[in-house]
Amino acid sequence: MKIFAIRAGTVAGAYLATGLTVMIMVVLLRQTLPAAALRELLGFYFIAALAAGLDPGTAKALFVGRSREAGLWAVLGASALKALVVAPVLGLVWRFAAPGLSLAILLTTPLIVVAGFWATDVRVLLDLRGRHATAVWLKQGSLAAGFLVAAILVGTGVPLLWAVLTSSLPRLCLPVLAGWTDQAPASGTRSAIALLSKTPWLAFAGISVLGAAGGSIDRIVALRWLPTAGYSGYYLLYELFSRFWLLPYLITPILFARIAAGQGGGVFAAWSWRGTWIAGFAFVIGVAGVALGAPGLLHGFLGVNFGLPTVALAGAIAINALTQLRVAELQAAGGARQALLATLAGTLVAVVAFGFGVRQMGVDGLLWAWLLKSALEFSVAMVGGRRDHLH
Repeated sequence: MKIFAIRAGTVAGAYLATGLTVMIMVVLLRQTLPAAALRELLGFYFIAALAAGLDPGTAKALFVGRSREAGLWAVLGASALKALVVAPVLGLVWRFAAPGLSLAILLTTPLIVVAGFWATDVRVLLDLRGRHATAVWLKQGSLAAGFLVAAILVGTGVPLLWAVLTSSLPRLCLPVLAGWTDQAPASGTRSAIALLSKTPWLAFAGISVLGAAGGSIDRIVALRWLPTAGYSGYYLLYELFSRFWLLPYLITPILFARIAAGQGGGVFAAWSWRGTWIAGFAFVIGVAGVALGAPGLLHGFLGVNFGLPTVALAGAIAINALTQLRVAELQAAGGARQALLATLAGTLVAVVAFGFGVRQMGVDGLLWAWLLKSALEFSVAMVGGRRDHLH
């Protein structure tokens, strides 16, 4: 328990520090950058975070399939090939959200996606070897470092294109360095092509893609249709509240590894669920107290006041944290189909609810749509109840 507490403290420090760094940068740049430049930079942040949130499934598929016959370069190669397939789709998403973006900037999308995929797969490799603190520092630290470099460059007048290219360098190097120092890169016999054809990565990648789509449509439609002030305020609110996902971010890799290894969830799973329920309830009550009792606090940070719908977003964030625990259990125990169905349901609702909400009600519509999407997704994931062999 003491070792877990130390690990949890390290992971929490990494997650919260990187999130705080991004929020501070946005608050400062909002005061100095022209609206158009800030909007373009926030669009880059969104696409980079979206790519980093996608799971190529390469490393997870190796572990669940009980096959370790693949070295670092094979994993990175397979991830890069997947990134090249996904990049045009994310490029179209970026163009839809920011119609005025130059073609030169859009052409950097493959680089951004490769960096995100590499960090995700190497993070899984580190998690499965028990290096949880290193894994989260790699994942969060590389993304925050890229954001910081881009913010400094854009803030000093460097064009966004060069800021994106420069900020991608540390994000490409850090996963390679972390993977290289953690395991012998030459170990394993499988090639990148073999990993694409002979491991069950599609289920993991499919759930990740659907989850990212359902959880990102809000910012896509907000970036396209909200004014810059409204979007920046919503972006900051989302970044602030999503720090609550530190809990599943910390718990799910450990839960997945234990169940996939045949150890079951046991006491750890029981306490994880109980603790997340209690923390989620406290989070929603706290947000309600601030939003309704002291709205000036949020207004000073966000630049706008969202009122009661702020509580709806808090509830959605708390419910989604529970869904993340459930999806990790299902994936590790062979229930990927149900996890995929729940994620698909949430994505379909998000497409309609977020688009309708922002066009009809602005930011308030996004916040209420989040609650609807999260509640439905959780309900589908919990169909049949939690399985006994997960405890």
